[in-house]
Amino acid sequence: MGISEQIHNFNEFLVAEQLRDLKQLNELNDEQKLDLYCIVLNRLPARYVRHDVDALSSLSDEQRQHLQENIAIEINDALDFLLRDRRQEVRDS
Repeated sequence: MGISEQIHNFNEFLVAEQLRDLKQLNELNDEQKLDLYCIVLNRLPARYVRHDVDALSSLSDEQRQHLQENIAIEINDALDFLLRDRRQEVRDS
């Protein structure tokens, strides 16, 4: 197993956790869901870890709350961005 298979961005776990509870997710097709996930992760600072449980145990309740609030903001912004996809708009020639 290579190093890159043992390390991941901890925010992937936190974003996935919040996306599972997102009601608007049902309105998106599979491509849009993947785009949403990528957009949110790209807007957040990376937090690389080996084990999610270690990262969770090292966070204070205040730090976790702050992370969750930031992720919620980024999810809402990314969802707005996706739903007003300019590629779908009629263009004036």
